[in-house]
Amino acid sequence: MNIIEFEEALVSMRMALYRHPKCDIINEGFRPVSGRVADFCVIEHEGRYHFFYIERRLQEGTPFYPGNEIYFGHASTANLFDWEVHDPVMLVQPNSWEEAHVWAPFILKRGDLFVMFYTGINRHISQDIGLAFSRDLFEWERWDRNPISPCKGRSWAFWREDGISSCRDPHVFEHDGRIRMTYTANTREGASCIALASSSDLITWDDHGPILVGPADGYEPRLEGGHPQGSLESNNLHRRGDRWFLHVNASIRDASIRSWVFESDRMDHFDFASGREFWPGGGGIEFVKEKGSRSLLAGFNGFIRFGEVDWSAERPTASFVSSADQLRSWI
Repeated sequence: MNIIEFEEALVSMRMALYRHPKCDIINEGFRPVSGRVADFCVIEHEGRYHFFYIERRLQEGTPFYPGNEIYFGHASTANLFDWEVHDPVMLVQPNSWEEAHVWAPFILKRGDLFVMFYTGINRHISQDIGLAFSRDLFEWERWDRNPISPCKGRSWAFWREDGISSCRDPHVFEHDGRIRMTYTANTREGASCIALASSSDLITWDDHGPILVGPADGYEPRLEGGHPQGSLESNNLHRRGDRWFLHVNASIRDASIRSWVFESDRMDHFDFASGREFWPGGGGIEFVKEKGSRSLLAGFNGFIRFGEVDWSAERPTASFVSSADQLRSWI
């Protein structure tokens, strides 16, 4: 073939692989070609499960380097086995509060509108939370009043615009007529925490302060990652019966647990000392589907993998889906 035919054939081959990557979904999971998956969300729409995720390309163990994590990957699947990768969304905006990176999307459906809550990071690595809207999950429009800044001016929070500070990983749900948002933040005393805010209109947010506070010392940075202790991240708060469950990813010194769960009879207070392991080897939990007392979960470790949990157990604990038949039973 001549050079024109060669180029046409090559781009066709490469795009076919990009759009429809081969996935060993049981043993390895899904990842996009040329990238790995970090914090993500999932939402069902018109018979397909849509996943929006940080697409991580770097190797050195930190998301802070310029040029990395500058958009959200978007993939969907109807049967959980065969995946289609769509064009990325939400590219960073130069000279703005979200000019360096975008992280940790979460989507809430309200009527016929999808609302994306997401983290934006400026050139100083100051993190904040903003909103975007879509009717089809493909075209997104940022809110013109971004960011919502739930940490700004709060007496309990260490947050600033001109230096690194935590305000990220929003998880959102509706309860008792209000929108509730939990997120990662830092206290003035130097502890990582999960904080809670609520709103009736997405515009004005009431602060409810930290609901789970980690240690105030013992943190140790390692350039290559794998810190002995780090932030409380990738949270998920939900209610089962009369109990509230708060899931977080966290490396805690002298503990081998990565995926934690905390239980309480209140949504606004969890005791850090009560935490236990929830999903050995898993983490970054999102709910895909419900069946009676059981949930199909998705988590990430560079790949998206599926797990199950039975909430009727005395101490509900998740485990990976281990066979194709087990996963097909959810379709």
